[in-house]
Amino acid sequence: MSDAPARFVAALETWLRAQPLQDLVPRSDLDALIQESRDDDALWTELRPRFDRVWDWIEARLRNEARPLREVISPEASERLLSGLERVEPDPDAVRAFLRSPAVEEMLGEVLYHGISEFIRKADLVGRVVNRLPVLGPIRKKVMAIFKDEFEGRLEGQIKGFLGQFSGLAVDRMIEHVLSEKNRAGFSAARRKVGEHLLERPVQSLLPAAESTAEARDQLWAGLRKATLREESVVLDQAYADHGADLCADWYAPLTPRARDLLASPLAKFLAANSEWTLDG
Repeated sequence: MSDAPARFVAALETWLRAQPLQDLVPRSDLDALIQESRDDDALWTELRPRFDRVWDWIEARLRNEARPLREVISPEASERLLSGLERVEPDPDAVRAFLRSPAVEEMLGEVLYHGISEFIRKADLVGRVVNRLPVLGPIRKKVMAIFKDEFEGRLEGQIKGFLGQFSGLAVDRMIEHVLSEKNRAGFSAARRKVGEHLLERPVQSLLPAAESTAEARDQLWAGLRKATLREESVVLDQAYADHGADLCADWYAPLTPRARDLLASPLAKFLAANSEWTLDG
């Protein structure tokens, strides 16, 4: 077999690595290409079944994978995952924004309310008070019922009123606890424990319900056609201003001999099947 395909791949790589990024894809051509692809309804109609087919194939494989995640990925990857979880530190502003949300405050108030209510029930404060009254038999039971309804009815309102004022303070204390330096090691260990739990679960159990994945698939597809960034053109202009003059050699490593052979092999097959094309001369 002629060595022309291999020489062509080597020459093409050498040329590409010496080209500035802005010369390979001029900024104006990139804009035109992006807009053209977004406006091409026929293209998106043709691509959608292929996208769905790839998505469905990947999802089916994952839903049929009963092995624990630890057995699917390598031990080295497992340890990198766990170590990464240990090192991840929560962003203070994100923690505050999340914990101060109305949903979290409401949840905390519900937990505190049920905790206080359960304490009062188990402590049997009403029974202790009624037991001191000089009444017996049915009268005592009736007094007990009235006293209980009145006591708990008033107490419920007072507890909820108190918690409405206290929840904000409780959230602030929770934030201090989460972000405290002395608690970093504990939360780091907790994150690793969560990772270990996930590694022991079957891969199929980590996937959300089929309805959720279908919704995610549709949203991803819709997003592919639309601009993700609010000022997309401004970002691209800045990227070209900062890196347009960079050579391709600054952005990717040279191909290895085996990689060149992999590229040259299909090229050689194409030339063998299409005699009107040649790289010689």
